[in-house]
Amino acid sequence: MLSFYCLVFCSLPVALSAQSQGVAPDSLNRRPPQYSLLRPVPRARLRPMSTDRPDATESAYLVDAGHFQVETDVLRLGRQRFGKQDTHQELGLNHANLKLGLTRTMDVQLVVESYTAQTERGEHPGARAGFGDLTLRVKRNLWGNDGGRTALALMPFVKLPTGRRTGNHNWEGGVVAPFACQLPHDWSLGSQLQATWVRDEATARHCLELAPTLTVGHDLYKTLGGFVEVAGAWDWRERGWAATLNGGPIWRVTDNVQLDVGLNYPLTKDTETTYFLGVSFRR
Repeated sequence: MLSFYCLVFCSLPVALSAQSQGVAPDSLNRRPPQYSLLRPVPRARLRPMSTDRPDATESAYLVDAGHFQVETDVLRLGRQRFGKQDTHQELGLNHANLKLGLTRTMDVQLVVESYTAQTERGEHPGARAGFGDLTLRVKRNLWGNDGGRTALALMPFVKLPTGRRTGNHNWEGGVVAPFACQLPHDWSLGSQLQATWVRDEATARHCLELAPTLTVGHDLYKTLGGFVEVAGAWDWRERGWAATLNGGPIWRVTDNVQLDVGLNYPLTKDTETTYFLGVSFRR
């Protein structure tokens, strides 16, 4: 898994070289108009809708200034097994990411865990359900938002412990660096590195978690595509990797509505298997 992490980030210089050769002519000849929250981008000039879901790799592109976008897990089912008897099951309903375009290079996001039900079975059985945590995120595009074959963004975030019955009742935060590259023949490549300052309940201290991903997408038809992704996380507490193989189809119903369904399949021991159904739309 360490070799996978090195491969993702050693490839960045090559991608940067491709970016310098693939800048759209319009971005060289004229300065983009200065749209903002109070001066929205005209609908005729909207970029193709780009979403942070359904893969774990966040998008390097933004919501257009003055426009609103919702991306939600309508239904999410997870199951995690520890040993032979202990299991953790989780049901999520309407875990939504609410996004608002502020400027040409920045948007703000609020992730809302509307309802979560968790069940523990085995040596320490129990059940809890209710409203979950809130996560505030700000995404800043560094390049590629308005043209070019590649794009890079930075997204700091902070998790607010608003869940009374679910969650770990602690403040957490970090930063995500998503990268995107457009490939020939309707293929796309994405990767990211996420660093999170997480709470360790056993030691009552915070520690660093690193989570690299690599995803490949392809358009099968004009309105139908799909993705395959490898997502990992290095846990400094356990000194080990957790990884999943993710994938599923994406149906672009209109230019402003998208449906998806997929699976996160565990590649390592004690890692959750997750099924999800989602929808995204833009106004």
